Amino acid sequence: MGRPREDDEDQWWRPPWETDDDAALKPPGPPPLRKPAAEPDHTHPLLAPLARAQDAVARLEARGGAAAPAVAEGLRARMAYREAAGWLSHAHIWIHPQDLALRDAGLTGSYGVAAQAGRLEGELPATAAHGSDFDVPPSDLAVDQALRLARLWRRLAEFRTWTPLADAAAMREMLQSLGCRGAVADAEIGDWLALVHVREQGPALIRAGHAARDWMNRPHATEPLMPDGIFLAACLWREKGFGRGISLPFWSAPEQRHHRLAPRVGIEWMAGFLDCVAEAARTSAGELDRLQRAEAKGRLLARTARSRLPGALGAILRAAIVTAGSLAKDLDVTPQAALGLLRQLLEAGIIREASGRASWRAFVVA
Repeated sequence: MGRPREDDEDQWWRPPWETDDDAALKPPGPPPLRKPAAEPDHTHPLLAPLARAQDAVARLEARGGAAAPAVAEGLRARMAYREAAGWLSHAHIWIHPQDLALRDAGLTGSYGVAAQAGRLEGELPATAAHGSDFDVPPSDLAVDQALRLARLWRRLAEFRTWTPLADAAAMREMLQSLGCRGAVADAEIGDWLALVHVREQGPALIRAGHAARDWMNRPHATEPLMPDGIFLAACLWREKGFGRGISLPFWSAPEQRHHRLAPRVGIEWMAGFLDCVAEAARTSAGELDRLQRAEAKGRLLARTARSRLPGALGAILRAAIVTAGSLAKDLDVTPQAALGLLRQLLEAGIIREASGRASWRAFVVA
């Protein structure tokens, strides 16, 4: 019996060593003759965006993991505020990440009250320095939610024991912490969790993008500008074994990338999602460069064996905003001694003043 033609898929080739008795033991309806697998399509529209995103994120993870602990911690702190500021800009509220850090540290108050008192620019010094207009004060509710996003983004990067997708209760608690308004039905959460755990094939970034889109496309989703969908993607990406030392960057990408993504669907949306991840990772890599330059410059400062300068440098690298009071607490020195250390770092060009006022001064890495 010869091999059937390739177009005759209802027949099955019987090897010459098989007897009639052997053939009789086989179940009826043998499978059709399988054709050779097709060559992989190297022109798929997602291959290039996926490669760029994976490369950018992997480089950032590797560099962050190899950096000094103070630099790695400082990178996470600054990335968290950049992510929060990026989400706000997508919601048409433009605030510099540095001003979000001032607000989070309790160094500035309500923007609405400041606007009524005519001192809004003083509450948003970095934003004002970049030429933003303040015809309408930023929403305090939106800023509060952005700071919630920053805290959870950093928590996801730093606490491996936190598993927000462990079950429906953990996910509901995370959504509430994120400040999502309105209750999400248990059925919606359960359906989404079942769907994302069914998808066990494919690259983690693609699956994370699908998870975000599925959440944003659920029937009762009414607020497309909420940050929950992208944060759920970051949670799933971390759950699949990635994000050791950082959370998935997305909102740190340039604002126009997010606006360009909004009207897209299908493969075009996924390509835009991957593009945002790649650009956000590159932005974060630039932040890491800045911190490492400051670290290298600080090592050149003259110091004695009992000098507190190394500790002061470590504190300014770890925190997005430092004051004399916070530095004194970190180093267990007097506020006057902390102010003297800050003055030395200021004169060396390692830090600069960020609050724009004579009292309650705050400093950031230059």
